[in-house]
Amino acid sequence: MITLFPLEKYNQTLSAWIHPESDDFNTPLMSAETQQARTQLFYEHYCGKYSPWDSAFVNQLLTGELKSIETEVMNAFDNTGKPDEKIGYAEDFRPYQKAWIAAIAENINLEQFDSVYYRAENRAITVDNLHARVLPTDDPYFYSHTIPGEGYPFDNLQMSALWAGTPVYVIGETRDHLWMLVITSDYIAWVKSAGVAYTDNHFVSEWKRSAQAQLVAISKTQTSVLDNNNHALFSAYVGAVFPGVATSSGFEINIPVKNKKQLARIKKSAVSSENAVLMPLSATPHNFSTMMNTLIGRPYGWGGMYFYNDCSAELKNLFTPFGIWLPRHSSNQVTVSKMDDLSASSPEERLAYLIQHGKKFLTIVYIGGHVVMYVGHDDATVMSYQNIWGLAPNPSTKRVVIGQAVLFPLLLQYPEDPGLVSLAAKKYFQIAYLDQLPESDKLYQGNVVNIRNWMFPEKSEW
Repeated sequence: MITLFPLEKYNQTLSAWIHPESDDFNTPLMSAETQQARTQLFYEHYCGKYSPWDSAFVNQLLTGELKSIETEVMNAFDNTGKPDEKIGYAEDFRPYQKAWIAAIAENINLEQFDSVYYRAENRAITVDNLHARVLPTDDPYFYSHTIPGEGYPFDNLQMSALWAGTPVYVIGETRDHLWMLVITSDYIAWVKSAGVAYTDNHFVSEWKRSAQAQLVAISKTQTSVLDNNNHALFSAYVGAVFPGVATSSGFEINIPVKNKKQLARIKKSAVSSENAVLMPLSATPHNFSTMMNTLIGRPYGWGGMYFYNDCSAELKNLFTPFGIWLPRHSSNQVTVSKMDDLSASSPEERLAYLIQHGKKFLTIVYIGGHVVMYVGHDDATVMSYQNIWGLAPNPSTKRVVIGQAVLFPLLLQYPEDPGLVSLAAKKYFQIAYLDQLPESDKLYQGNVVNIRNWMFPEKSEW
C-alpha cells in the first residue's frame, strides 16, 4: 500500500534554517587548505589517478572475473526457478520470459571478455547525459508492486546517471554496437554508444591540462549547453563539471563533441555566471543555500532515472561545485572523511550526539541504504536535507511517499503516523565530517576494490 506523507506541514523554505542575517552567512565553514585538498582529490577521481583514464586504475578492474561476474549478473535477471519475491516484471506487469534474458545475453557477446587488458585507445568521454544500466537494455526490471518498497520506480537494472563530459574507459560493446560496457570512477555499467566518443592522446592531454588549471561546475539544473551557432548540444545538471575559464559575462567551457570518425574533439561553449561557478565554490552557508535552492523539491529519481537524483546522487551532485568528491554508493560516502559510528547507540543518543558534534552542511549521516546531510538544529529538533522516496513502518507493510528533495526533521516519531520508523532508528547511524580529510583513500586502492559491487551493486546502496 502507498500513501502520501503530508509534506505541506513541513516548512521547505531554506531561509527558515539558513538565515541571511546570521553572522556566518558568508563565512567559509571549511579551511582553504582542506578545500583545496578536496578539490585536488576531486580532480584525481575526475580524470587523474583514480579515474578511468589512468592505466593503473583501469588494470585493477580488468581482471579474469569480468566474464564470470557478467554471467552472474545475467543469471540474476533470469526468472527461471526464482521465488515469487524475486520474479522480475516488465512495465506491463507481466513477468519476463526466458527469451528476454537470452536475447540480451546473445547481444552481450561474453566471449569478448575472455581476455581484456588496458588499451589507451579505449579511453573515451561522454558527449551527452546517459543512463548507466546493469544490462544493455532500456527495459525496466521491477519486482512485484505488491511487495512494499518494490515496483515503480525501483527498476533493478538502473544503476546511475552519467553526465556529459565524464571520462570513461570502454571495455567492450554489444553485437549490435548500440551499447558499450564502460568503467567510470564509481562503477562499471552499460551505456548507449551514441553518447560516447573515443579519445586520442592529444584530447586526453588537453582535457586534463585544462581541468587541472580550472574546473567549472554547473550550478543551475538543466542548463542549456549550446555550440557557437546556438544549436543545443545537451542539458547540463548540477553535478556536471567541465574545464573552463572565466569571461566578462560568465564562463567559456570545454565541451566534448564527436566527429565523423567517432573521436572526441574539444569545442567551446559560453555559460552565464547564473548557471555555473568556478570550482571550488567557497563553502559558506550562503553558497550552500544557493545550491540547495536549485535542487530542493525536485522529484526522487531512483538510480538517476530521468536525470533526477536519489539520496546519494543528491549529495554527490550538491557537493560537486564545492570541490568535494563523494562516491556514488551511499554506504561509501561516509568513508571519505573522519567518521563516528553510532550504530550501537539509541535513537535519542544518536540525535543528541549529532546536535553536539554535527557541523552544518559538512556532516552527512548514513543510516543503511540511505544518506542525509545535517543542516542544523533548533532546540532539540535536528534538521536534515535529503532526497528520499518515503518512510515505512515496522513491519514493512506499506510506504508513505515523500518522493523528492526536502528539508526533513529527524524526529523520534512523526505525529502524522506514529507507526513509521524514525530515520534516527535505522540499523546504521554513521556520521562523517567532510571538513576533515580521510587518513587514506583506501576505497580506491586495488587491494580493496570489489569488482562485483562495481558491476552489480546491492540495491539498497543507492
